[in-house]
Amino acid sequence: MTVAIQWKENIETPDWATELIAVMEFLLTKLFEKERTVSVYITDAVEMQLLNVEYRGKDSSTDVLSWSYYEEDHSAVHVGDLAVSWDDVCEQADTNGWDAKTEMIRMLVHGCCHLYGLDHERSKDEEIEMLALEEQLLTHLGLPGLYDKSPLS
Repeated sequence: MTVAIQWKENIETPDWATELIAVMEFLLTKLFEKERTVSVYITDAVEMQLLNVEYRGKDSSTDVLSWSYYEEDHSAVHVGDLAVSWDDVCEQADTNGWDAKTEMIRMLVHGCCHLYGLDHERSKDEEIEMLALEEQLLTHLGLPGLYDKSPLS
């Protein structure tokens, strides 16, 4: 598994940032067969808003964006790209009452479920399926019950 994580230059990288590679490797192993690659770009809310306008037509920041290549081609070695808003991660962590590392892991799990091909905005059934998968993956990562505690759920 190959994971590339890049932090925007104006964001101070936290000391736990290198642990995210192992998280992403775990997620790739659990969600995809064979050797796969993924890239993650961690940016700020300003750039995330620009990306959200460009790719989704929504003029606001968002916590995570995903571009899945796997959804179109299950043989794709590079399953996709994620962009995560560090500003949104920090704000949501505060709202949820846990640390930024926990929220970042939650965002990576959520994003990887999108890369896998699930979309909570397509249907209620898919939203339920995606939430169940996220909870299962978070439990395996040592973060059980996050959605039970989250005011965002």
